[in-house]
Amino acid sequence: MASSPDTGSSSNGNGTPSPSNGAHPNERTVTDPVTHLNLPVHDSTLDELQQVVASSSSDEDPPKMDSFRGSQMTGVIDAEYFGDHLRRTRIEIASIAAVAALAGSSAIFLLSRVMGATMAGWAGSLLGTVTCGILGLVAAACVLYFWNPPIPQVVLHGEETQLHKKESPETAIWLNALLHSLWPIVNPALFTSVADMLEDALQASLPKLIHGVHVADIGQGSEALRIIGIRSLEGAHATRASDEGDFVNLEAAVAYRARPHGKGLKDRSGNPHILIQFWIAGGVVVPVWVDLTGILATARMRIQLMPNPPFLSAMTLTLLGQPKVTLKCTPLAKSFLNVMDVPGLSGWLQKSIDAVVGAYVAPHSLNLDLKTMLSGRDQMDTATVGVVVVIVKSAEGFKDGDAGKFWESKDEKRGDPYVTVGWGKWGKPVWSTRIIENEGKPFWGEVAMLLVGPSEMNAKEKLRLQLWDSDRGAADDLLGTVEVNLPQIMGDSKTQNQMSSRTDPFTDIDGTPWPGKLDWDCGYFAKTTLEQHLEERGKNIEEFKRNIEHEAGRELREAQTLPDEGQEEIETQKQTDMKDRSDELIVGMPPTDEWPSGLLSIQIEQIRGLMVQKTSGSVVGEDVEDEEGEDLPSAYCTIILNHQRVYKTRTKLKSSKPFFAAGTERFIKDWRTASLIIAVRDSRPHEVDPLIGVVDLPFRTLFKERSQISDAFPLVGGIGFGRVQISLVFRSVQTRLPRSLISWDVGTLDIRPQARAADNLHADLAACRLVLRTLSAKGKLRPHADGGWRQKRDKPVRLAVKRRFGECLLVEFRQHSLGRDSTPAFCTLWLRDIADDEEGTVTLPVWRNAHGVLDHARVNMRVPEGTEQLGTLELTTKMWPGLSGYHKALAAHDANFTDVMQVLDAAEEGGDTATDSLHDDEDTSSSEDEQADKDGEGQEKKGLLSEVKDYKKRSPELHRKHRGLMQWGAARKLAWIGHGVEGAAEGVEQKVFNKFKHHDAEQGMDVEA
Repeated sequence: MASSPDTGSSSNGNGTPSPSNGAHPNERTVTDPVTHLNLPVHDSTLDELQQVVASSSSDEDPPKMDSFRGSQMTGVIDAEYFGDHLRRTRIEIASIAAVAALAGSSAIFLLSRVMGATMAGWAGSLLGTVTCGILGLVAAACVLYFWNPPIPQVVLHGEETQLHKKESPETAIWLNALLHSLWPIVNPALFTSVADMLEDALQASLPKLIHGVHVADIGQGSEALRIIGIRSLEGAHATRASDEGDFVNLEAAVAYRARPHGKGLKDRSGNPHILIQFWIAGGVVVPVWVDLTGILATARMRIQLMPNPPFLSAMTLTLLGQPKVTLKCTPLAKSFLNVMDVPGLSGWLQKSIDAVVGAYVAPHSLNLDLKTMLSGRDQMDTATVGVVVVIVKSAEGFKDGDAGKFWESKDEKRGDPYVTVGWGKWGKPVWSTRIIENEGKPFWGEVAMLLVGPSEMNAKEKLRLQLWDSDRGAADDLLGTVEVNLPQIMGDSKTQNQMSSRTDPFTDIDGTPWPGKLDWDCGYFAKTTLEQHLEERGKNIEEFKRNIEHEAGRELREAQTLPDEGQEEIETQKQTDMKDRSDELIVGMPPTDEWPSGLLSIQIEQIRGLMVQKTSGSVVGEDVEDEEGEDLPSAYCTIILNHQRVYKTRTKLKSSKPFFAAGTERFIKDWRTASLIIAVRDSRPHEVDPLIGVVDLPFRTLFKERSQISDAFPLVGGIGFGRVQISLVFRSVQTRLPRSLISWDVGTLDIRPQARAADNLHADLAACRLVLRTLSAKGKLRPHADGGWRQKRDKPVRLAVKRRFGECLLVEFRQHSLGRDSTPAFCTLWLRDIADDEEGTVTLPVWRNAHGVLDHARVNMRVPEGTEQLGTLELTTKMWPGLSGYHKALAAHDANFTDVMQVLDAAEEGGDTATDSLHDDEDTSSSEDEQADKDGEGQEKKGLLSEVKDYKKRSPELHRKHRGLMQWGAARKLAWIGHGVEGAAEGVEQKVFNKFKHHDAEQGMDVEA
């Protein structure tokens, strides 16, 4: 897209003319996000800022863009080039004038001599003068007619452009006058999001001297920014299909320089300013006043238009080069030195602000939904457009991962393989299977789900699967790579909204063939369409389309008079209207049982009235709405989806109205059974972060009437109060996953207390006890006199499940023997084959355990060939989704489970989320039964012992609310020290023992960047 030239002349930052080719010391070429073409840009400098400010010394004589080199109105012809051309033109004219004067003088002299010889007196002089005049006029006419200096032509974005005065930038005097009057009365609350971004950038790069930072206040001052120049890119044309439609493309240069003010803060508040609080050692708070003393920036904007108010839809904003921003820092505490003198602090602050601004320098850009911002319209759709589902099945024939290890068997190719799935251009894996140790023919059968958004589509990503060999003491070895282009998966009819089986050979990272192949399934599932929603509800889609087209035609009836080339934009506008109305209609209806899986967008906007209740005294009558204060919490939020932590925001220091504007998007397997909890904690030094409160959002109730929710929800179950503003949008995808694949990843396996052999087993096996194991728990069934096996107290065996789709139930037939008990036979039940909340009887083949086949079968879904089957075993099972009391053993060594279980306890207190006896672990219930047997009715012993037991039972709830022992700060600090010691001990233990065993990768949770 070519842009209009600028006829202005300029000089460089030192006041001297720049080279005629427009070169600049830090100039570079980037891709313009507005025009999508190559664009030369350079970072603004302090000299350029001072030069522009010097030219704007008075309001009556504002600076002009055509004299501003630093404005860098790229797409406009470089002003140095035009200035150099103008100088050359002037030299040529002066040379012609000098030659003409010399020639004229000579001609007059010669003519006077000739005329004087032929004609004497005044007649000869008159005739000579007239003749010289006629010759001068003829010479001037010849010069004007034949001498035509060329108009300078330069190549802009691959197109030749000529200079024309009429294409000079628009003067901005009227706009500056408007800003001058409007700027002081603009509500400073509009800059809250700017303060939030700045605080996040500062918090992410704190030096060791500072423990925390908080942007307490931000103000725009009374002195407005000055627009040096603004112009429209009228010649711009769309270079991509997505850019078709009605757009306005603008380019503007702005500058600001602080006016002289008094020394007091009241006088200096006329400048844009920020009040920042720094927390240093010992909890000391150092407030710092930061003045914006200067700014120089150039930006391009691409604004999409719409026929209805507010008439502006989407905007793309990009900065042309790094803006120059200058600051002045002043500490407000007299007992501290000037912050400028603190080593590195001022420079760090300057770099942090530059980093915030630099994130939007071309080729990067900021996309804003002006329609939502200006009209207050809620979010109606997810940014994610679909999901790629990958089922990693098996691999074979790959390189020997243990080659060169003399202690490993060489009978066949082996290794400790696992597969990672991620995006090829991003490079980082986002998901991993379990490790199958010492196996040459692994079979995983695990499922990965990757969200596809605009960034993946614009980058034309590649889906990358890699086979690795896990090593204990060294880096893992790459055994092969499989890459498939994302557009191919999205566009292939075999993978559109359905799963397709594939077998791909391995290559190295550069595409060179390697031995082996990977068997896997893949499918891309897009969001459901309006037609599908209307069809399910028995509505006429054609009638709906006609109504939309009729309304769009009425809205654009005046545009029908545009020439033929404008009709294309009208059609594009109609399609945009159709998309908007479709989104409104879809989210206005509840999700359907027909499409239970979908995409969930979660946005945490703000918490209002956040406060922490005192452990003593009363808070009645206190002003809890103060925005600042030492007793205010430093809050952060955690999103818990299906009892797993998936996202954590940044910490907002010391605020009763923390502004987050953060969130994530996730794939929901079944909206009817999904669980969403938002937990808010207070970040405290030298204490375990207490739970301020939780928001439990049951999907069934939440999405009863519509698929979009935006509301403020109260915090319950913690030590504080407040209301969290949350926005949720659910969009179904076109998939019907099998019942077993829509189950939760964590759960509790319930096994009925009786089991029997379906076939006649050998008497030795019938006399064995059954040991039931998952990766995290175990239980027992003993042989019964009536045949089969039973639990000792005739109670269900309940086992904690941590990774549903990567583990199995292992049933061992244990036989007493001298030394360690032997295991002559076993069964396996892969938990991915069981659906949640469905009780059923499963028949499992009993395999003979020989040559270590049990160790392979426990992690490999494919039983080794040649294994002898001895009979079958029948079990009645049921899978309870989510965490329960049976996960307490895991929580003791896993901070993730500890956090989630505490949140679940708080959610149970605030709502009707409690389940049955699953929340009591087996050890607790059995000990209570034994105690009841000993005590008869259980009511005989009272006094101190019963009070201690009662406190022990209630202590988790009391401690969570900072009651009981935890109401004193000293006890909380001791608890924090204890957690630290335990964590350090576990860390040392893991470092020592983990070197001798493999560990599967944990999926973890995302943290706000």
